[in-house]
Amino acid sequence: MSLLGSRAVFTPVLLACYATTAAVHVASIVLNTLLPFHVVDLGGTKTQVGLLFSVMTIVSMFLRPTVGGWVDRFGARPVIAPGIAALALTSLALQLATTPVAIIVLMVGLGVANGLITTPASVLSALSSPPAHRGEALGTYYLAGSLGIAVGPPLAFGLRALGGMPLAFAVVTAFAVLLAVIVARLPSNVAGPAAAGPRRLPLISRSALPVSFALVLSTIGHSSVFAFLPLYAVGQGQTAALAWFFVVYPAWLILWRALLRGVSDRLGHLRVSLCAMSVVALAYVIIALPPTPLSLTLAALVLASGNALLYPTLAALVVERAPERERGLALGTLSGAWDLGVVVGSVLLGAVADHFSYATGFAVGSVFAALGVCALALTATRRPLTEPLPNV
Repeated sequence: MSLLGSRAVFTPVLLACYATTAAVHVASIVLNTLLPFHVVDLGGTKTQVGLLFSVMTIVSMFLRPTVGGWVDRFGARPVIAPGIAALALTSLALQLATTPVAIIVLMVGLGVANGLITTPASVLSALSSPPAHRGEALGTYYLAGSLGIAVGPPLAFGLRALGGMPLAFAVVTAFAVLLAVIVARLPSNVAGPAAAGPRRLPLISRSALPVSFALVLSTIGHSSVFAFLPLYAVGQGQTAALAWFFVVYPAWLILWRALLRGVSDRLGHLRVSLCAMSVVALAYVIIALPPTPLSLTLAALVLASGNALLYPTLAALVVERAPERERGLALGTLSGAWDLGVVVGSVLLGAVADHFSYATGFAVGSVFAALGVCALALTATRRPLTEPLPNV
């Protein structure tokens, strides 16, 4: 990576975007880690614990494409600010919630906050980076989010041990204040392409639909890894091996994303996306094998290798192909596609696991990911609507 490339992806605006995604991921994951325990402590059922994440994901799924369009029309900062307010108000309201139903309702606020903060920040990262280094900038942006994922769980359990849920909720409120400080320091002239925004606000970006459809297919199996792999491994007497998977996966995801965050700028966004999606499909095949320490470690390495590159590179691809006036909408459409795949996959593969086996569910996830590779390959004839700058 050249010195000029390093400077291109570490401008003040991009650093603010990286800090934003890291902070919001830490805050969200602290809540996601502890709220299931909190709901159970309040007398909640397993179904109510499941609803926690379903509600938040569904809200984000419908909100993200619209938010992307708002960024095109109004700019990023005016959209992020209400999201920060939603995070702060929700964390304060959680201090007062005393029933599982109240907490589930408040997950709507977290879904709104997540959609209003992360989508504009990713759009701003894409628009504030030069085309020749856009893949590297987006790779760095999602690397920052991955670091938040690594920090969140241990921080959550540490807060729970020190001060229980009230302390955890207070820390999330503090993160909302930190986010407000970061966003307030963004210069108004880089808050987004408000002047270039379209007059009408379509619900989705037609230019992003082919790639988004491929992402939905690839993401069908994603939720099964975290929902069913623990049950599969424990049921086969491989509890210790399961620990290896969940240690190796995030560590390799972060390392691989850091090392290869600029590779798609050199090799091509479509080519790298096809390779990454193919690797994800292979990972589900390995997960479907009888669990052993070797198979689960290998599965973690392969799945992390694919996921480290897949979404950042697809994001760069849809921006490259989208009209300049609707790049925010294109990224919002892609982001909503990820959520749609998770929602559909959790229901579909859950039904497959119930009627057949966990291994069959993982195999079905692999088939859908392979179909995603085919769908993505069919988009190869689509040409970018803007000419990328030459690499420097």
